[in-house]
Order: sequence, then C-alpha cells, then structure tokens
Amino acid sequence: MNVSILSKSDYEEMKKLFLDVFSNEPWFDKWNKEQLDLYMKDLTENNNSLSLALFNEKEELIGCSLGYIFNWWEGREYFIKEFFISRKNQSQGVGSTFLTLIKDRLRDEDVQHITLATEKTVPAYHFYQKNGFSVLENSAFLVKKVIE
Repeated sequence: MNVSILSKSDYEEMKKLFLDVFSNEPWFDKWNKEQLDLYMKDLTENNNSLSLALFNEKEELIGCSLGYIFNWWEGREYFIKEFFISRKNQSQGVGSTFLTLIKDRLRDEDVQHITLATEKTVPAYHFYQKNGFSVLENSAFLVKKVIE
C-alpha cells in the first residue's frame, strides 16, 4: 500500500468511494450530487487542505483522509474531517495501516498532532481509540442548529 496526495485524476473515484462508504451502515447518509460536489470542494480546494489517498498493490484507490493543516501555538496539526476505507477493505487492518502511513508522512512535515471528531455511537470511535487517539477531557464538540 502507498499513500500520496489525492490527485485531480482520482477525484471522481474518491467521491464514489466516499458515497459507497457513507451511504451504507452505520451512517446511511443521503447525499445529492450538488451537495456532495460542494462538500468535496470545501475539503480539497482550500489553501490548507491536505487530501491523502491510499492505494493498494494494484494501484486502486481504497481509502482517503481529507482534512486541513492548521498552525497552532503547539505547532502544526492535521485535522481529519473525513477518513474512509473501502467497505471491502474494512476490518482487515487497512485503516490502521493508513493511519500509520499518515503519521509517518506528517512527522516528516513537522506536524505535531492529528485531531478529528467522530460520534461515540459508531464503530469509528473505537477504531480511533484502538489507534492511539484519546478523548480530550476538557474539550467538547458543540453544535447549534441555525434553521429549525
């Protein structure tokens, strides 16, 4: 497996993979084409975007990590907004391997932390904990609905 920056030529395949993962259990997201395109552009086309792609030995796209690099008083951090592995490759250690490859790459770029947010009720929560992520005791992820 190898990791590289997501290229424009892989963009459509990345969207298909994203839809396949998140339109199924346990998320069941209901993306329409326009909203998905806008969301993916938000994630991949900013100055601080870092979109990483995971390819298998056959050079097939099997995972992505879409996020942003931020400068913080403790140094640079990579905030993962979306992390996904193809459904046929889940529960085989591929996600853990991908996180290790990401960590190695970020270390070379002097990134101090990887941060992310996930729901406690989905398998991803335990996956991240198993891979060394911890819940910050003094932090909370908050949301306020604007349109009721």
